[in-house]
Amino acid sequence: MAPDTLNAADAAALLYADTATVLALARDGELPGTKVGKSWVFLRSDVLDYLRERVRADTEQRRRDRNLALVPVALQLPAACKTRRRAPPPLPALPANTSRSP
Repeated sequence: MAPDTLNAADAAALLYADTATVLALARDGELPGTKVGKSWVFLRSDVLDYLRERVRADTEQRRRDRNLALVPVALQLPAACKTRRRAPPPLPALPANTSRSP
């Protein structure tokens, strides 16, 4: 049976992460935990809930990204420019063809 409480190294092993990453997540309040003295303590259920939520959120993001990739490119283009194109300038008239006799 696994213990109900984990230290930072145990939580990192459970998450397959670096201990520094776990400590940064705990300091930022993303991973539930508490400091007892100088050591962080985590509940196994909180670490698993955190992992479960990250898996769910990352999976949803991949699904959204995939669905965006399936949208035809023409629908992703920005709206057409609202300025009207100008007509090209008129070409200068060519000089009359003068025939040269040899």
